[in-house]
Amino acid sequence: MLIAAIDIGTNSIHMVIARAAGPGAFEVVDREREVVQIGRGSFGKGRLRAEAIQRTVEALARFVQLARRHQVDKILCTATAAVREARNGGDFLTAARAVAGLTPRVIPAEEEGRLIYLGVKSALRLPARPSLIVDIGGGSVQLVVGTRAELKYAGSAPLGALRLTERLLKTDPPTRRELARLSRTVRKGLRPEIKAIAALKPRRAYGSSGSIHALAHLAHALETGKPVRQINGHVLRVEALGRVVRRLRKMTEAEIQRLPGIDARRAEIILPGAVVLAEVLEGAGLDRITISDFGVREGLVTDYVASHAHEISRLDSVDDLRLRSVLHLATRFESDIKHAEHVARLALKLFDELDGIHPLAAGDRETLRYAALLHDVGASIGYDDHPEHSHYIIRHGNLRGFQAGEIDRIAGVARFHSKSRPRKSDRRYRELDKPGRRVVRWLAAMLRIAEGLDRSHYQLVKDLVVRRGRNGLTIAVSYRRDAQLELWAAARRTDLLEQLAGMPVRIILQRAAAKSARRPSLERRRTVARAAARPTGRAPKRTVPRLVVRAATRKGAAA
Repeated sequence: MLIAAIDIGTNSIHMVIARAAGPGAFEVVDREREVVQIGRGSFGKGRLRAEAIQRTVEALARFVQLARRHQVDKILCTATAAVREARNGGDFLTAARAVAGLTPRVIPAEEEGRLIYLGVKSALRLPARPSLIVDIGGGSVQLVVGTRAELKYAGSAPLGALRLTERLLKTDPPTRRELARLSRTVRKGLRPEIKAIAALKPRRAYGSSGSIHALAHLAHALETGKPVRQINGHVLRVEALGRVVRRLRKMTEAEIQRLPGIDARRAEIILPGAVVLAEVLEGAGLDRITISDFGVREGLVTDYVASHAHEISRLDSVDDLRLRSVLHLATRFESDIKHAEHVARLALKLFDELDGIHPLAAGDRETLRYAALLHDVGASIGYDDHPEHSHYIIRHGNLRGFQAGEIDRIAGVARFHSKSRPRKSDRRYRELDKPGRRVVRWLAAMLRIAEGLDRSHYQLVKDLVVRRGRNGLTIAVSYRRDAQLELWAAARRTDLLEQLAGMPVRIILQRAAAKSARRPSLERRRTVARAAARPTGRAPKRTVPRLVVRAATRKGAAA
């Protein structure tokens, strides 16, 4: 199963595409990052700028397009500090839905910290004792304490690199007064978090954000003249970080851009990020920080893989892209898969048995299969009118591997699987082309009967056979046990098939195999048991059930 996780941060938008590789495990397939700075200019007035919203939704649309080219099964998307705090954050969500086709989930700071913890824990082996995890974003800094086994604390402070730059650094390079104010603001803002962290006594520190990555690359390049070979697991010492901070304080933005590993957008915010990191490590009494290349987006994947293990295992066994996409949509809306699969099997058997009566092609059989698997997804919204809900979900569920016309037919069949019949007065049916309307009519007629044959959702009907006679069509249904409810429900749904076939349709029940001999009564079994337990030297008189005796007599007579 392929999963795309998109994290819309204050400064950058990141995406990772990962393949689930077993219980709780995944492998990264692709990554993408773009600096969009959705939070630029928003911290003073508390509103996202129109140009920042436009920039971000356009980048998000590109990310979604890339994810779909990878044919991902699931797209997860979160937005953090800037959208969370903005008074017009809803405007961004609306624009994202309109332009990119998805609505990001705005997560609180505590949830952001939890996802960071899950991401780092997936990248590095955390010790058994508490460790501090630091993530410096554009709008806030996340401070998390956790062990290998559990998350113990998730805190946040509004000390993101972009926020501090816009609020405090007005000149280039910064003046001494601005630098002093920056240090005071950071120290004061971190004080409550440092106090909470100190109580948990973390022994190690881990860093997961782009700002920390950039600082690690820069410190290593300035000391060795070489790039970091592998960022995950790389150690940045406090002494090296201090030298970087002192150097950055004296440089202009243009000079910082020329430093190794620093791009133009990062150059303007790298100093506040460095000051925050140095203050955190000093306050926690730690002399180094180990870098993780996983963060919020990988935490999203970790969380999804852990909570959807059964679904992932099920989908990974399906090679066909179209079927996997259909099953994923059914599972996503908590459809009764066992019922849906049974209805699909009966519907396909009916399709095959009606060959020569219906005018459909072999490809229409797959349309029936997909519609049957998805016919009840709308029940997750509400049982009343659930066929209409199913129609909407199928049309807008991002099914992969299908053309638009195919999806419309699948949705149309699901739309008419219950009481409503296809009529030209229905706008959605009328919008289908003429061949599409014919397919929907016939397949809906079959699906209606198949759905009735599992009315109780207990899969009592085993199989069916269609016989054509002078008096019309007879659907003979074999069953496991009492299936009168199924017979009643299916018989009420034959009207559309009768209209299309031009002949009456009746449904009868028949046993798949001969009835077994009747079990002896309870009193008879007790008599046999008492006789067997009687303490006598003689063998007890054998009591044979009357049914068996009669059967033996008949057999002897026949012989």
